Amino acid sequence: MNLDEYYKRLNLSRSASPSDVKRAYRRLRAKYHPDRNKGRESTVAPVFTRIQEAFEILTGKRAPPASPPPPPASTERPSQPARSADHHGAPAMRGANCLIELFVPLEAAIHGGEVRTSYPVKEPCHACQDSAVACTVCQGTRSRMTVKSAAVKIAPGAWDGQRLVIEGGGHPGTNGGPAGDAICSVAIVCDAAFRRDGLNLACEIQVDFVTATLGGSFEANILGHAHLLQIPPNAQAGSKIRLAEQGLAERNGSRGDLTLQLVLAMPAAAAHLSGEERKRLRDMFAEAELRSRRLVGSSR
Repeated sequence: MNLDEYYKRLNLSRSASPSDVKRAYRRLRAKYHPDRNKGRESTVAPVFTRIQEAFEILTGKRAPPASPPPPPASTERPSQPARSADHHGAPAMRGANCLIELFVPLEAAIHGGEVRTSYPVKEPCHACQDSAVACTVCQGTRSRMTVKSAAVKIAPGAWDGQRLVIEGGGHPGTNGGPAGDAICSVAIVCDAAFRRDGLNLACEIQVDFVTATLGGSFEANILGHAHLLQIPPNAQAGSKIRLAEQGLAERNGSRGDLTLQLVLAMPAAAAHLSGEERKRLRDMFAEAELRSRRLVGSSR
């Protein structure tokens, strides 16, 4: 196949640079990945496979397939459909591996868990078998795309680019050979509530103004896990609490930090304060404000 066809699959011209190829691949991969098209996996799987093949060939990760030789000219018309070559006695061959991108949410990346994924594999077309008549299922290619699904175990501390292997989850073998493996490349998906800077994460937590004023223990639920925090007295809105090595992990085991930014909130009990209690609270803050002014004045 001419290389122009592979550039065309990525909506690029032949003059595209390697960086253009990578950008186009990432954009189309995100659009057509089966995991991002729930309910349409069988429709997008062939497109995704063609995009993947084009990227691997244009970046040198896979050699382009050899063009088949032209069929010999013949003036005779066969009296019956031709049969494919007899495969009896052919050696069993292991199926090819397939590389898939595994989108892992933050909670599973940090604490571990299980992530389900769907991906396309190519298998022989059983509808046409050995018949030479054009098949409406595979259009005469003798193979068809199907979608596999699997649940992948994620250990705590997963990192971007980590390889996880689903043994036997790849393309089927031939002549009774075993299937190849599905090799998952981890891509961590950052929740909208979090900001990411490399391995470091940051998010906001709501703290009632009483705890922020007086200080004390405060329990925050972050990514499904409880964290007991110590809030210093007179904490202001926007104050930050840094939790060392509670962020994302790297291949070498190093961890980033998790930074929590305080957002002050009204305690639920405030709705049940009596008029007298509200007055006492107002008087307390007024007296505190007066003392503050006196201290400022005496220091001048």
